[in-house]
Amino acid sequence: MTQAQRDTLHRLVFDYLRHGQNRRALALAMLLASRDDEADPAALRALAVALLAVGRPAQAIEVLDRLDREEPPAAARHLLRGRALHQLGEIEAARRAFRDYLDAPDRQQVAA
Repeated sequence: MTQAQRDTLHRLVFDYLRHGQNRRALALAMLLASRDDEADPAALRALAVALLAVGRPAQAIEVLDRLDREEPPAAARHLLRGRALHQLGEIEAARRAFRDYLDAPDRQQVAA
């Protein structure tokens, strides 16, 4: 798959999410992230977002843990982890994740 094709599918994942087509978004996100030789952090983040949208926070945390092993900490990942933990009812852990988001040096990039 070319980079242009991957970029198009990535945009389509978020378009589907924006319009409430969460299952379709998840299917595309899984396709993008399924190829280990081509999976990139953006595809894994899209997968985590789609998993949260369909109510699968435990799987989203697994994806976020994988991202933690592959790249340095990022504000967006703290925010997603907080949402996942909140969905799981782990309120105190979610608060810590949200605090980590607020303290993250790259938070301004996420808010923009």
